[in-house]
Amino acid sequence: MSNISIQQFRFCNSEALSEALNARRQTTVRQLSLNALQCDLLLIESEKINFLFTETSCPLYVTGVKGQGCFEFSFILQPGQQDFFAHEQAIPKNTLFGFDPTREVDLIVPGKSIICVAQIQRPAFELYAELMQRNDLNMRFFRTNFLSFPDEIVGVHDYLKQLNLMARHQPQYLTHARSTHLLEDFIPLLIDSIPNASTPMELPLRSPRRFDLVKQADVYMRTHLEAPITLMSLCKALHTSERPLTYGFREVFGVSPMAHLKALRLQAVRTQLQRADPATTAIVEVANRFGFQSMGHFSRDYKTMFGELPSETLK
Repeated sequence: MSNISIQQFRFCNSEALSEALNARRQTTVRQLSLNALQCDLLLIESEKINFLFTETSCPLYVTGVKGQGCFEFSFILQPGQQDFFAHEQAIPKNTLFGFDPTREVDLIVPGKSIICVAQIQRPAFELYAELMQRNDLNMRFFRTNFLSFPDEIVGVHDYLKQLNLMARHQPQYLTHARSTHLLEDFIPLLIDSIPNASTPMELPLRSPRRFDLVKQADVYMRTHLEAPITLMSLCKALHTSERPLTYGFREVFGVSPMAHLKALRLQAVRTQLQRADPATTAIVEVANRFGFQSMGHFSRDYKTMFGELPSETLK
């Protein structure tokens, strides 16, 4: 019998997604748009290696810690509507990233994208690296955190795409005794695809010049959720103009500044309703406190984002 576990999940709000991920590690997921979220997770677990495939309809901001005693490698299997960003760096499709074990997760995942994280037990990776005489795959290599090698990574992507399809549509093929070796074969495939340290490698990563501006605006919004904020007042507070702020938000978060603010406020209302006493709480008062004056529009946007009405949350 195989010792492989295959689990599939579908989430319609970022809270449930965070809760599921928190069962294995401390993770925070923020939904960045007002659209209805559909996030599909496929988790394949074995003794030496795990794979987590994530497909999301909306942009997400993911932060948290990495697994202990393992190396994690991230792959973009389907680019999204905007760039992926890791630690403020735009990540091209054919890039291996996120493998520095000393850095926490700091990732913006665009909508309509698929990403895979391969989690390899450290002793298993080090054993294969030693057998393949890859002494260059040491902590100096891991601390680079990003590696672009467009030609070599194609075979790795093909393996992961086939594994994703097999686990979703023909999981029985991963339940026989030899399937463990099928997963473990990924380790030497990955190692062999990584160019030797003596090979020059291009790493065309960039950080948008407006990234800091977007971060400042995000912090300002989250600390002034109950204050009246317009696009003009936001620009004034940040000493900028509408054009760079709007372009920056669309490039980094995939939404406009005011749409992002509304998403933050809807989440704040939801948090308040989840903690409130239904007998003494008026939804309209909570909504008004966070700037929502039209209860019809508020309820519509709330249900779109969270899949339920505010009254259902308050129960």
